[in-house]
Amino acid sequence: MCTASWLARPGGFELFFNRDESRTRGAAAGPRVLEVAGVRAIAPVDADAGGSWIGVNEHGVAVGLLNAWNVEVPGRASDEYRSRGLLVLDVLGSRSPAAARDAVRSAELTTYRGFRLLVVAPDERPTLLAWDGRELRESDACMPLSSSSFDAAGADRERAALLDTLRVRAGGALGADELTAFHASHLPTRGPHSPCMHREDARTVSASRVSVEPGRVRFRYAPGPPCRTEFEPAVELARQRVTG
Repeated sequence: MCTASWLARPGGFELFFNRDESRTRGAAAGPRVLEVAGVRAIAPVDADAGGSWIGVNEHGVAVGLLNAWNVEVPGRASDEYRSRGLLVLDVLGSRSPAAARDAVRSAELTTYRGFRLLVVAPDERPTLLAWDGRELRESDACMPLSSSSFDAAGADRERAALLDTLRVRAGGALGADELTAFHASHLPTRGPHSPCMHREDARTVSASRVSVEPGRVRFRYAPGPPCRTEFEPAVELARQRVTG
């Protein structure tokens, strides 16, 4: 249960990401600087499994995870799966978007439940890698991306319609203000289909805003639903040249 959108910038991008979770999950730790395979990255950390759902590294490669619900690998018991959030941390050790895609391709995917992994990097089209338990598919990513354990088709439809409405109101070109409003929105109604999601058993628990610029990488985080939670001061890294 998540929602992602993004903007291309000269030499960089902005990535917006809502995380929706069950009310029974522990509160995640906010973003901090980590080192993965010799690469510095910024990511929040899940309280239950120790992985993450979004992160960006010093080379400007960002990764966002959306779970695919009710996807099981044939012959694998529930307690045999590896947390998908740990794959996110693994991929953040990549020095280029090509290396990030290779990291997913080379992973032992049968140890994971289904997912869609978004890879965003400067001056490239965002890529979506989708694992359905049997096959990994790659495609250009189209926004908004969303997932829902309650009604995936309905969430996709309503959130896409809202983003189209905001695009029209903005004269055809979405900007940071429109995407900020989109992720905090309760349209069409405050509930399971709105980008800022509220249900009895689950809710939007955080919002992230990743900015990659020619000289730096920034991660801003709101540790609660963006309809009522302010973003904390940014965690920053100097940006390094993409290699490979």
